[in-house]
Amino acid sequence: VEIDRDSWRLLPSEEVIYVGQPANVTRDRGWIIAPLLLGAMSIVSGLFAGLIHISELEGARQSLVASGILASFAMAGLWLHAHLHETLQYLVTDKRLLWRRGRSIRSMERSKLTFARIKWHRQAPTVGTLELVAAVPFGPLARRMRIVWPHVREPDAVLALIRGTSPAEHAGDRDIAMTERLDADEEVLWGGAPTGSNVGWRENGIAALGFLVTTLGAVYGYRNVGLLLDLETLGLPVRSAAWTLLFSAVLISWTCILGVGLGLLWYGSVRSRQIGITTEYLVTDKRVIVRRGLIELSVDRRRIADVAKREDGKRAHLFLLLDGPGGRALEDNGALQLVPPARNAVPPVLFEVRDSDDVRRCILGRDSRMPAPAR
Repeated sequence: VEIDRDSWRLLPSEEVIYVGQPANVTRDRGWIIAPLLLGAMSIVSGLFAGLIHISELEGARQSLVASGILASFAMAGLWLHAHLHETLQYLVTDKRLLWRRGRSIRSMERSKLTFARIKWHRQAPTVGTLELVAAVPFGPLARRMRIVWPHVREPDAVLALIRGTSPAEHAGDRDIAMTERLDADEEVLWGGAPTGSNVGWRENGIAALGFLVTTLGAVYGYRNVGLLLDLETLGLPVRSAAWTLLFSAVLISWTCILGVGLGLLWYGSVRSRQIGITTEYLVTDKRVIVRRGLIELSVDRRRIADVAKREDGKRAHLFLLLDGPGGRALEDNGALQLVPPARNAVPPVLFEVRDSDDVRRCILGRDSRMPAPAR
């Protein structure tokens, strides 16, 4: 591949294997929702500025300044996404993984890669964000070593190149089963799925928060409708400019509160359970793979130092303790914490596994093969 080696600061002996940049696809939901909320807040602040001005009260200028600041943040969010992705490039050599934006370059040695996470794009089935992570010592001073490549074309094929293998024939399409996208010489030893409720306490907490915000939104709307209707008895006509400005501000605020609440409620209850039902676990002779929704986790079995087990009735959570090169780094991934990590982030954890002792032995290489349990 022809590139400017000096701009990438490559060593003379490094061989370039892959070079790419983000695909031109629709932006992620976070880059859409945040500018919309900021824009709505800007409009509300502007409406109150007009209302204060019509009422000949003080504070209109401050509200107008706040509206302008919020609008600037909303516009900056729209511009920042395009700027960050248009100037981003990534590179794979025979020694390193590199990320570059302008003059900023980050790199990681390929030999230190512990696991990778692919977040497939919700609309483009052949595009996904590739997160490459190296294990670090756990503790209060630990920091995670990772490189994130957004909107990579055929991310599982790129991951195969990074791992030093040839991509599978059907690699690059999330709609194809994981077993069809494994390496040509990769053999499945065990496959399964969680057998419990498929959600954790964090998801239930998000659903509870969504229910609370939705309730507050309903109460807010009910009370403000009554207040707006009573304003006419106080001398403010319903069709006046002041009443229209106040009604518009209240309506937009109520819509935002209700939208956030319903969104959190849906995310923590309906969506979490839907993707929990489709969660899959695979143990091959090379990797441990977890797929939950649009996210796939791939862990090199050579980096698994041990598997910690936490009992949960007839099932157990299996935490993969990840070891770095030479045994110098170890990451507990929540095994030593009182509260398990969030499931939607797809950490190196197998939640709610039956026959956990047998699965643990299989992961550690003490059993060459296990029968696939009934789903």
